[in-house]
Amino acid sequence: MKLFKIITLLAGCLLLSLNHSFGQQVPQYSQYIFNPVFINPAYAGYKQQLYLQSYYRKQWTGVTGSPETFAVAGDTYLEEAQLGVGGQFLTDKLGAQRTVAAYGNVAYHLRLSDTKFLSFGAGAGIVNSQMDGSMLNPDTDNDPSIPLSKERITYPDLKLGLFLYDERYYIGIAADQVLSSVVDFDKGDVMFEPNPHLYMTAGYHFDLNYNFSFVPSIMYMDDFKAPARMDINASLILNDMFWLGAGYRFGIDMPGRDIQEGLKKSTALVGMVQVQLREGLRLGYAYDHTLSRFSVGNFTTHDISIAFLFPPKRVRLVSPRFF
Repeated sequence: MKLFKIITLLAGCLLLSLNHSFGQQVPQYSQYIFNPVFINPAYAGYKQQLYLQSYYRKQWTGVTGSPETFAVAGDTYLEEAQLGVGGQFLTDKLGAQRTVAAYGNVAYHLRLSDTKFLSFGAGAGIVNSQMDGSMLNPDTDNDPSIPLSKERITYPDLKLGLFLYDERYYIGIAADQVLSSVVDFDKGDVMFEPNPHLYMTAGYHFDLNYNFSFVPSIMYMDDFKAPARMDINASLILNDMFWLGAGYRFGIDMPGRDIQEGLKKSTALVGMVQVQLREGLRLGYAYDHTLSRFSVGNFTTHDISIAFLFPPKRVRLVSPRFF
């Protein structure tokens, strides 16, 4: 009961920080189950070893100025302090806008039982966003809202998260761009305003037999303005070496939101594969196939992720880390 009260209180704080949010502006991650730290800072230290990972996503190939994201992160675990610490860097491009950000993450892992933990995480960072007005083609000449050259804004950012996990499952809730509701941004002519986003994730690891296991997972993302997004995935794992999965992503038309008709029923199919190339080294790939908003024959998305888990300096007994 005490644990439930703690989770409820902290989740409430996250939700209150999202009170004034407008517009979805953050990168998408089809391989969120392989790269949770990019969404939730409370994941830092989960592997209990030094863990490096990178991620590249090219969205809507064939569309000029389509979103392109590159991110790299690293974290480790300080056993005596029960702290996960790390950092991450990302760059995200969308048309004339480019965003570069760097964060430091820290997470305290509270032991609830021999295998169950609840981690509390925060990520503090600096974000630089740039708008190149020379890349825009306005309908009206001398539009005062369009910068004549590159305009920039630099601002602090804060991510918050909770991550409950044991040897078989995880449940996470996180928010990013938390400070946007309390910081006064002097944007000038830059057509950009950061706004908070909420993430809720969960996954479970089932052993089917000696060789095969099954992992379903979900992610819910909301900015409280555009349609919410739900990802439902499932993966089959062979000998803990080869993952083959599929997913379905769809938008949720929430009541009381003034949304353009074309945004209400965005759906996509996702295919995923992950291979353990050798001890500690994995390679992941995801392919998104859009079913609405664009022609399914021309617009697709590719995700690539590479990660390396360094061997521990000393052998110690830890519960399995499937995620």
